[in-house]
Amino acid sequence: MKKRKKTIKRKMFEMYATALLVVVMVFIIVYITQTYRMMQEQLDNSMIQLSQNVENRLDDEIRQISNLSERITFSKDVRELFFKKLPNSTDAADTYRLTNQLNEILYGIIGPKLGFYHMNIVNLSGHRLAFGQEYNYRPLSEAKLQEIPWLETTIEKGGKLVISPTMESVLNELPKQVISLSRGFGSIIGGSVEGAVEIQMAYEALEELMISTVYLEGEVTEERKIVILDKDGSLVYPLELDEENLKHYQETAALMEEKSQGRMIYKNPVNQEQEHIFFPQTEHYGWKVILIVPDKVFSRPLKHLVMQILLLSILMLVGVGIFSTKMSRVYSEPIDKLYKSVKSLTLDDISSDYETQIQAGVDELEQLNKVFNKMVLRIHESLEEVVKLKNMEMHSRMLALQAQMNPHFLYNTLTVISIMADNEEKSNVQWACRNLSDMLSYISSEALHLVPLKDEMSHTKNYMNLIKMRFMDDIKFLIDVSDEMDEILIPKLVIQPLIENSVKYATATKPVWEIQLSGWTKENQWFICVKDNGIGFSKESLLELDKELQIIQSTGNIPELSLNGMGILNIYLRMNFYYKEKTVFKIENCPDHGASILIGGLIDTSDTV
Repeated sequence: MKKRKKTIKRKMFEMYATALLVVVMVFIIVYITQTYRMMQEQLDNSMIQLSQNVENRLDDEIRQISNLSERITFSKDVRELFFKKLPNSTDAADTYRLTNQLNEILYGIIGPKLGFYHMNIVNLSGHRLAFGQEYNYRPLSEAKLQEIPWLETTIEKGGKLVISPTMESVLNELPKQVISLSRGFGSIIGGSVEGAVEIQMAYEALEELMISTVYLEGEVTEERKIVILDKDGSLVYPLELDEENLKHYQETAALMEEKSQGRMIYKNPVNQEQEHIFFPQTEHYGWKVILIVPDKVFSRPLKHLVMQILLLSILMLVGVGIFSTKMSRVYSEPIDKLYKSVKSLTLDDISSDYETQIQAGVDELEQLNKVFNKMVLRIHESLEEVVKLKNMEMHSRMLALQAQMNPHFLYNTLTVISIMADNEEKSNVQWACRNLSDMLSYISSEALHLVPLKDEMSHTKNYMNLIKMRFMDDIKFLIDVSDEMDEILIPKLVIQPLIENSVKYATATKPVWEIQLSGWTKENQWFICVKDNGIGFSKESLLELDKELQIIQSTGNIPELSLNGMGILNIYLRMNFYYKEKTVFKIENCPDHGASILIGGLIDTSDTV
């Protein structure tokens, strides 16, 4: 087999490309190694700092409650009233007066804003003062005292703070998961313990604190989770943690505490996934805060880095190829330039001033170059004609669509005014024209602008008044939209066309026609519903509307819309423009008669969606 000869261009290309590829590969390996190490270190530091932040916030919350319980137990007035005066009160009126006096003292110590869920003050003689969620002073039976889970430990600890794990309080009237922080005290400072003050932190407050600290998005995700145990290993948070995972984290915390390790990579025996566990122990109160991050979260930056390196490698290889080609081109033949010009020619390159020049010194090649340039010019002229025709077609379609949209509202409203004019209702026509002027002004200003719902409602009510003037008592409009929705921003002209549609179908039956407009909010979304008692949509109309909506959703193209059919689809197009997949748009017939159209979107007050 005959060996293929190498050209000068090919030899130079191989030489330059090999040298540059070696340099690029060395750079990529060093860059990946250094960058990955730095990213892992940064992620480790951020997780350690996050776990420390959780610890500090918990520490602050407990410290505030601890300081409050100290102020209460050291208050001479509290001790005198609770241990001496209240137990010896002679009648209900005296007890009521002393209880109010004690509550006033407690408010003086705590302040007007309670920093906790509820507080109970209990003495061993069988009395309990409730403060917070309820306010009363009641006796406790011996059996009830025995049911209090934290009382015995608190009495044994004297005046030290005792923190109990999350449980349902036996003293509260309403069941509630709380964390109890209790401290024993007596009528004399330093004397025997005669009772205890319990200050409760609601579990929901702890959960909210964790979410705001650990999850920047404000909601729990699988990318990180937090587990809190008390000093005995009992679960404090989260209560929904299953027994297998709880046991695993209890054992892991004990192991890390024994080895004095703040970070460990451990395989979770429950889900068989590698986890990075961060474990600082609170300095003052013994709670164990465990931050768990799945290994996939740590490996994700590496995957992103690899993708970036691959992209960079491709770009650098392209650069190597370009450089090598340019260097080798110095010694290539003139015909190679003409060959590449023909091969690389694209439609984007074709223009009236396009011209390839080669200095070959050979008449035949220069003549071939001239013929090629003339061919490019003829192609350019042909393309110019095609593009011009295409632009004219596109311009005509846009004008047609705009011509459909602009007279849509005017077409229907002027019909109402013309009927009133035929009936010689001059004052009503004058009034209607003024209203129509205001309505057209509203329509024409900032067509893609979000507006407060109150402005849209004002525009809609103007339209209702026009319709009401035409049909008098034959039509009823029932509006149930809360004033609290006034400042919610919605797209313009989405409510009035729905009312207009309902009027169209309702008036096809015998009066009285009834149109209901209702609005409400739910879970950060607004909803507007328009119902009527008309003939409703035909099955064919619903199928056609559904087909058009599917076309818009799947292709993004605007279908050919007629004047009568564009209102509803126009609303959907603008709703979908602002709210995307969060758009609420539902059309259906009511069970008895009439139709219902429901629209909605995310609540926004910033004029952006």
